[in-house]
Amino acid sequence: MAESSETVTGHSPQTATAAHTKSAKISRWLGVFVLGGALIIIAVVLVAATLGRFDIIDKLSGFIPFAVALNPARALTIIGVLGLVFAFWKSTGQVARLFVGTVLSAALLVAIYSMLIIPAGNVPPIHDITTDMQDPPQFATLDVEELSTGPFSREEWRAFHEGAYADIEPIIIDKSPEEVLANAQALAEDRGWEIASFDAEAGRMEATATAGYVRFYDDVVVEVTPVADGSTRVDMRSVSRVGVSDVGYNAARIKSFLADLRAI
Repeated sequence: MAESSETVTGHSPQTATAAHTKSAKISRWLGVFVLGGALIIIAVVLVAATLGRFDIIDKLSGFIPFAVALNPARALTIIGVLGLVFAFWKSTGQVARLFVGTVLSAALLVAIYSMLIIPAGNVPPIHDITTDMQDPPQFATLDVEELSTGPFSREEWRAFHEGAYADIEPIIIDKSPEEVLANAQALAEDRGWEIASFDAEAGRMEATATAGYVRFYDDVVVEVTPVADGSTRVDMRSVSRVGVSDVGYNAARIKSFLADLRAI
């Protein structure tokens, strides 16, 4: 007598169908979990950042969800990838939600790494950057302390600054201080900075710039000093109001601003 298919395979058709149904159910719920989790996290990050951008909540509160989303995004990406492997292995067909959720989680993970983790790892944990470390330009109008070193001593701040930003130095422009300062004001206005004060006699301009989507406030002072040959020395300082590390924003701002000012 021929053996039945159940004897040959060790499983009845009903058992195989039940196993496939169970696998499909697992894949379906994994898809709901990964996609739902990704959408919730992204929504929280975007809403918080937008509220912070328009000062409905404070800037730090608007930024924190983006920073703390790292581990949830990483976990959802891993679960999504494993879920997709399981779904293809078991041929459940439940891959659409899993795929979309995994892609969204991975995209959020990439955004966090590219906008925060990697930049922060490439710059020192300071947020007060200047062209003159020995005698930083001082603010007269904006309420900014003499030197904002965060949790570090002045010596530690100087070591960080020298190690990462040795190329940030005063520039010399072959124009009068009045003309250079006027050009600096025009350049700042073109960049959307809010001018807090402009004192041609003192050779100083103070302004507030913003950084990132949340638009963190950074205070800037530009000083012009006449040089013996009729040229002008330009010093600049850019300070974040919040944070320990500025993820390199202030240094980039100074480099870009002085390069454009020199080119005018």
